[in-house]
Amino acid sequence: MRNRLVLFVTTLLLVSCWDKKTNTQQTEEREDSVVCTENVQFVTDSIILKKKLSDGEYPKYTIEIKVEYAKGDSKVAQNINDELASLLFGINNMSLKEAQKHFTDSLSENFEKELKEFYEPDNEYQDIFAYEYSQKGTVSAESLEGVIAYTSRIETYMGGAHGGALESYLNFHKDTGLKITAEELFGKNLDTVTKMVKEQIVKDNNCKSAAELEEKRSIFSLGDVYISDNNFQLRDNGILFCFNPYDIAPWSEGFIFTILTYQQLEGLINPITKITK
Repeated sequence: MRNRLVLFVTTLLLVSCWDKKTNTQQTEEREDSVVCTENVQFVTDSIILKKKLSDGEYPKYTIEIKVEYAKGDSKVAQNINDELASLLFGINNMSLKEAQKHFTDSLSENFEKELKEFYEPDNEYQDIFAYEYSQKGTVSAESLEGVIAYTSRIETYMGGAHGGALESYLNFHKDTGLKITAEELFGKNLDTVTKMVKEQIVKDNNCKSAAELEEKRSIFSLGDVYISDNNFQLRDNGILFCFNPYDIAPWSEGFIFTILTYQQLEGLINPITKITK
């Protein structure tokens, strides 16, 4: 049977306050939302910070971070949360909660400094002075059996013509909480699988060659296909590969996703876990 992770939303506690002196609204939202796996549970922790830097509507910024993290003090939970602190917040040697707070404080400080420095009250495009940062970290309900697949999605706006977006993945051994790396999974076949990913993207877009796809939609014009520890996800129906805007194509092409089935990859991936065929 394919394993499905089930999300139970049991309790929502929302505490919100508005500090009129600083024009700051801080909302700390905790959900006892539990994602159950065989030997670890995930709960959701959220921080929402909204601040206006003047008595008017602009400049202002919003930071919203909502992540699922492993509950408890077990070695499995510790291994998972250490990797999540690095993926989500770029911080090592700090607990996940400490990393989340440190990251939020630093981002808030940077937003405030930049907005105060560059704000132009007479600029007709006031919307560019409304910064936004949204980050969600979730366990995939489509994780492969024996694996905890995790997604981080970041969306930002910091002025300019459009915002930014970034999607990253982690895959964990469910029994140990250790990260599954690209080298561990693909080994000596990494180059072969990378070539297959590129060929699949060409096929997905109904083209006969990479050159044709590049000419028609500029895909591959900014870079070639690659596989890293953070751009593949082990799902029950295959391995999902993700390329963010500007990775291999212009912003206008958005995210580029493709899936290779386990049948396609037979003999090319190491037997890390049981794979449904």
